[in-house]
Amino acid sequence: MYKEMFNTQSFQEYLEAQKLSPSTIKAHLNNISKIINFIDNNDIDNSLINQDYLLDILKDKDITLSQKLTISTTISKYLQYEKKPNEMVVKYIGELNNTNKKNYKERNKNQKYKYTKKDILKETNEFYKKGNRRAYIVSYLVYTFSTRNTDLDVSLTTHQKHCPNKNENYLILRKTSVLYIRNDYKTKETYGQLKNEIKNKKFIESVRYLLRDTDLKCIKLFDNFKNTTKILKRYLPFELKSSDIVKIILNEKNSLNDASKISKNRGSALSTLQSNYNLKV
Repeated sequence: MYKEMFNTQSFQEYLEAQKLSPSTIKAHLNNISKIINFIDNNDIDNSLINQDYLLDILKDKDITLSQKLTISTTISKYLQYEKKPNEMVVKYIGELNNTNKKNYKERNKNQKYKYTKKDILKETNEFYKKGNRRAYIVSYLVYTFSTRNTDLDVSLTTHQKHCPNKNENYLILRKTSVLYIRNDYKTKETYGQLKNEIKNKKFIESVRYLLRDTDLKCIKLFDNFKNTTKILKRYLPFELKSSDIVKIILNEKNSLNDASKISKNRGSALSTLQSNYNLKV
């Protein structure tokens, strides 16, 4: 009876039409199943599916804040699909996000890190000494530009004309520098294309080494760049996540000038750094 209240097959087609990733669609459908289970164990009248009814059930469940956040996101999406009001759910999601941020800041305000910025730089240079050019390139970009994982999905070339997709990220080898161009990153809609010229000799040599086969005009730094955190940990100092390295750097470089540079390089608002990366200025 309860399953009939949710048009799961039609909802799945709606999600697919929005070109959501298979994992996101699967998560939404799993959340619908959880909502059905909540209703199965609930005595409230279930004759109507609307935001008041679903929120009452969700708020009453003894589940984690993170679970409530993901399920409420699905509720909002389902109500959109049904063309029903969802403004109360959107407001609730905002409240959960604010609570989550406060909890995060409280947990991390006095956090001590095992490694220092100096340790990160030393380990980055160790990659170079050991001949691991790919790890050096990845670690240098994260250390220097506080990049996210997506920023590291780059193509290496001597000229952008050799690469078919002009909306990708590039490392373009020039005579005395490497041009780092980012077209595909989290906040691209806000900040547009980002360009940085890199004149570090070790970095230039590392890019040149990976492009040593002159028959290859454009190569990917990583093929099949999925499960990015798992992949990148093998190429980052101490197998840290890129976000951990950003936190370590920001924990030590907390002047407004430093933070502004990181904000510009990363394509991130200062308020975001303050909320999520231990920025104290």
